[in-house]
Amino acid sequence: MKKSNVMPTVVLTSICIVVALLLSVVNMFTAPIIEANKAAAASGAFAEILPGATGQEDLTIDETYPSVVTAGYKFDNGFVFQMEVTGYSSGLIILCGVDTEGKVTGMKHIQTGETYGFESQLNSAYNGKDIDTAELIIASGATPKSLTSKAYFEAVTAALQSYTIASGGTVDLRSPEDIKCNDALGTETLTFSKWFALERFEGIDKVYVANEDSARVYVFGETYVGVKGGAVITAGVSEETKSAALAADAAIDSITLTKVDKPAGTKNYVTGIQAASNGAYVFELLADGYQAMFDYGDGTQIKIKLSIDADGKIIDILTVSHAESAGIGDACATEEYYEQYRGQGSANIVESAKYPTDHHSDLIAPDNTDIGAIASATYTTVGYQKAVKAAFAAFELLTAEEGGNQ
Repeated sequence: MKKSNVMPTVVLTSICIVVALLLSVVNMFTAPIIEANKAAAASGAFAEILPGATGQEDLTIDETYPSVVTAGYKFDNGFVFQMEVTGYSSGLIILCGVDTEGKVTGMKHIQTGETYGFESQLNSAYNGKDIDTAELIIASGATPKSLTSKAYFEAVTAALQSYTIASGGTVDLRSPEDIKCNDALGTETLTFSKWFALERFEGIDKVYVANEDSARVYVFGETYVGVKGGAVITAGVSEETKSAALAADAAIDSITLTKVDKPAGTKNYVTGIQAASNGAYVFELLADGYQAMFDYGDGTQIKIKLSIDADGKIIDILTVSHAESAGIGDACATEEYYEQYRGQGSANIVESAKYPTDHHSDLIAPDNTDIGAIASATYTTVGYQKAVKAAFAAFELLTAEEGGNQ
């Protein structure tokens, strides 16, 4: 007689329910303890970074404050602000004391996942600085690219801005680029995105597109020129610069994109192709980085957008989305990284290393000069390079087809 599987299933289900309930109960008791410990750590730090702090009042932190500010406290002799920033890893929580004159009295990290210990130097590095005198300080022994140092500067800047806001003043929290672009158009509240380039324009370094308006801003060195409705809005621009901006604006307006089928033999890294009316191609790519290839990764691939001109040179490149490691592989989503690829042809892109069989080995030396190489991020590097090479291979197939159809 065949045995029934009902009882084991019921038992397993019951066990799962009991375990879930136990975990819920444990979390119910431990969560308040964890928060209480954090509060206790912060409370002890208040007196350390703002000596003589008395008369604590909680501040309401709203959208007028910098986004990294998570809490604020007013005292008789100043303020303490809490910021959550990202250094070599996310979740770096820093407290910063600011006296009634707007000068930093001290900083302290109450949560960190940093690996190099630079926090001990940086906690007192900005003492006595105000919003006008605070500048990036690199910890001794750190490289100029120290992510912990940059995170501390972001935190102290946010704290000093918050002091101004909490004291009744206002702070312009727009990015420097948004400020310059708004000035070029005579506006104040527009936000901008960098145009994903489908064509190169001589003398023009960047093009920004207003997210809420049909306007663009063209950057000539340090000069920002706003164009809207076929007219230059920015005052004091030379006729030569006006003509260049208007010509580029008209060229961008004329570009159209058409979806094309992937040619036979295209690698799976290429997920979509569009042909531009000016002879360029736009490729949508998926790269196997650290998260997709490493044993402990979450399977997320790097999504890339790449444009190649009719001469087979990269016009622009963009990391649309990724889940690579903070402070390491996430370098693939920076302007400095994109700049390596722009203007390069297929022959200039090589794989820096084969995927290592030993997941703890790093095959890319810190001084590696290959295009797209990221030190200590072998998987991100090679995955990105493979995807870009696949786009070039597809481009060659497409242009071969065009040649055969002539």
